[in-house]
Amino acid sequence: MNSRHSMVRFPRVDGAPDARYDVVIMGGGLAGLTLGLQLKNARPSTSVMVAEKRSGPAPSAAFKVGESTVEQSAHYFADVLGMRDHMEKAQHPKSGLRYFWPSNGNTDITARLEWGPAEFAGPSQFQLDRGLFENELMRRNILAGVHAFDGCRVLDVSVGDDGHTITVSREDELGGAEEATVSCRWLIDATGRAFTLKRKLGLEKNSPHKVNSAWLRLAGGLDISDFSDDPAWRARARAPRVRVSSTNHLLGEGYWVWLISLASGPISIGIVADPRFHPYEQINTLEAALDWLREHEPQLFEVIDRRRDDIEDFLKVEHFSYGCERVYSPQRWCLTGEAGTFSDPFYSPGSDFIAIANTFINDLVTRDLDGEDVSGLIEGYNAQYLLLFEAFLKLYVDQYQVFGNPRVMVSKVAWEHALYWAIGAVRFLNGKLTDLEWTVGVAPALQTVLQLNDRIEPLFIRWHELLPPSDQPSGYLSTTEVPLVGELQRSLETPVTDDEALTQILLDNAHKLRAFAVLVFGEALKVLPADQRPADDARIRPEAMSLDPGCWEEDGLIGEDGITLAEARERIPGLDRLLSLEAVSMAQAPA
Repeated sequence: MNSRHSMVRFPRVDGAPDARYDVVIMGGGLAGLTLGLQLKNARPSTSVMVAEKRSGPAPSAAFKVGESTVEQSAHYFADVLGMRDHMEKAQHPKSGLRYFWPSNGNTDITARLEWGPAEFAGPSQFQLDRGLFENELMRRNILAGVHAFDGCRVLDVSVGDDGHTITVSREDELGGAEEATVSCRWLIDATGRAFTLKRKLGLEKNSPHKVNSAWLRLAGGLDISDFSDDPAWRARARAPRVRVSSTNHLLGEGYWVWLISLASGPISIGIVADPRFHPYEQINTLEAALDWLREHEPQLFEVIDRRRDDIEDFLKVEHFSYGCERVYSPQRWCLTGEAGTFSDPFYSPGSDFIAIANTFINDLVTRDLDGEDVSGLIEGYNAQYLLLFEAFLKLYVDQYQVFGNPRVMVSKVAWEHALYWAIGAVRFLNGKLTDLEWTVGVAPALQTVLQLNDRIEPLFIRWHELLPPSDQPSGYLSTTEVPLVGELQRSLETPVTDDEALTQILLDNAHKLRAFAVLVFGEALKVLPADQRPADDARIRPEAMSLDPGCWEEDGLIGEDGITLAEARERIPGLDRLLSLEAVSMAQAPA
């Protein structure tokens, strides 16, 4: 194995830290450095210190997960932080998320059902080489006036109602070290899985999601389009390099594998697996992981096996998901990034949660330093963040069993893409995450969507249990051509500056999601005998749907405020054909 270092010039702050700062950020990785820059952009007079234990620059193809951005995180990095110039020049453009479901032993990529964009579409996204990105972040933090110290280890932390003190040890260029104690009004933990504050304050919270991962970097990269020279299959991707520029997901029962190309040349390849189907011991060493790929993803294994000398590194993590009792405190400490919570890398939400956490923290800090009482905001933002985390967990807990079943997963992926673009991305990309007055106004719609998701996620599991994957359909589904889903993604390209118009958009989206859920339910109902299904003209209340007919009356499945299947088809034309996979054959080779 070998490693390379970034060519980005890495600056170094000379001297010792000041005695006091408005904000001290422990950890100078992705979460800490983005917050430092955001705080300075929002309020240049804020004094900020960042303590990063690593000395010198991060290596290119840095040994970290979190390379893939989606709409919210890409907007945060590029436009909120002002990093668009770097991202467009130095990072890898991304063409969304792409999925390949299993087929006949996964020996032929063309036989697998594929979902993904046929061309670059929607708001710009990027695959991040974390080493390049974090080194540039460090440079810009220092240029903005942040005291960002590398080689700076946190030795002790004291949290108090009137302020906090942090003792650090700073390496000098001659290999020595000096200790310093600084105080601050706001203390931010961005130390990742070191969990500096979480452990000190007893904030650990287990997650019900028990899944493991292992990953490697392969020098020189690879293009999944090279898995086949079939001209019809290649023609599905209309734009050059659109497949290699996606975050590619290879799915099977109990697992998925990511392939993410990096601007510095390597490709990141990761296995994420539920141990009930794929025990941790099968992936927790490089040789074990390669043997696992040989069995489950033989086409990918063959490429890696021929190029074993190109493997740069390998890492694994067991039970990667975890929660937290609190992330923002009235004592003016906060957790951000992996120092707080982590759900799952599927759908690439990690950087989104950094963007959300940092945006809440930035609002709290700037308001407080400007003299505003933020005690109520702290509790509100803490509740919002943890509620969002718990909602995301529902996409994953016990769901890996479904991953190899395309007849269920197409509905699941379509629903979860639509949910993200219709609600979360609309709020964030239009700057409404911290607009409490606006949020209160749309709260009923947000609550409705949460109720829908609470019902639909268990339905996917039960649907899979009643309909094991008996066949393995092939074909192609273009994200931009999926009814409603593509429309929601395209709508994010244009910011909405009028509050009333934005409110109406979100309300309309919630209304469409109710119809969407009814169509998913209609497809799932096909696993039940005809005499157990609701009447064709029944008004379905999706907030009460399940595949347990014995509960329908008590739960109130049928009601005047429900939606018939015919009405749902009228509101979202063509979606039912996609969910049933009838539309797949039409999309075999886009014109």
